[in-house]
Amino acid sequence: MKLGKFIWFLQRYTAIYFLLFLGYLDFILFTGSFSFKFVNDSFTLKVLLSIFIILACLHAFVGLWTIGTDYLTTRTLSFVSSFLSTYANFLRKCFELIFILLGLSLIIFYFLIIWF
Repeated sequence: MKLGKFIWFLQRYTAIYFLLFLGYLDFILFTGSFSFKFVNDSFTLKVLLSIFIILACLHAFVGLWTIGTDYLTTRTLSFVSSFLSTYANFLRKCFELIFILLGLSLIIFYFLIIWF
């Protein structure tokens, strides 16, 4: 499968999961079973929320990767500065690395909150 098609499917299917997960949360809220005890004791909610967090980071990364590949190129940066355009690939990789590290730190942070 080509990378572009994989990214297209990833964006669409993560969005569908977000919709289903929010529907699940709405169901819990409207049935009146939402409480701190439920959130703390529900293994299902913890697993679904963990999947939600991972998919949200992947979804965000794909969007940011698209921005980086669209705007941090030699051609687009040459409109700003010819000096910057020579470092376009380096800037794009730094941009991607920052958001990978940020996403991983968010996943670890939220998993510590959810599971411990």
